[in-house]
Amino acid sequence: MEAGTATCRKCKSPMQIEPLSGVAGEEGGVKVAFLKLPALACAQGHRRFVRPEFPGQLLDRLMAVTQVPAAEARGMVFKSYHCGKCGEKLGGAAATPKAFEFELAVAGVDPFRVALTVPVHKCASCSHEQVRSQAEVTEKTPAAMAHAFKAAGIPPG
Repeated sequence: MEAGTATCRKCKSPMQIEPLSGVAGEEGGVKVAFLKLPALACAQGHRRFVRPEFPGQLLDRLMAVTQVPAAEARGMVFKSYHCGKCGEKLGGAAATPKAFEFELAVAGVDPFRVALTVPVHKCASCSHEQVRSQAEVTEKTPAAMAHAFKAAGIPPG
């Protein structure tokens, strides 16, 4: 879709690509913040994705570049988590949020930055910081993104 050729579905005004700042959402301790997220916007403030497949492409790109260090889960029934660097069992200390920033490039729009904030645990033995489970981060990221889009006034679809 070329910029300037989109029409608002609500008011029929022309729409242009506009970078949105401060778009963020959180789910279960996983927070996704988009810095200058490209979206279509009209003069009346209505917004939508630059194209229908954009959120799926965005999630795919984010999951492909996310290199958050993760602990190793051990045990089949009762899981315990061990440091991904030294192998020591992670203690029960509370996790602290830590942001990891990435630049994403999605076809048809300028690259933009994403901050993924996740709860990290610090190994008492080697001080390595890591998430308890990469699967938990992967599971909660789509919902965090959906909350961000809703907060920014971008309807689904």
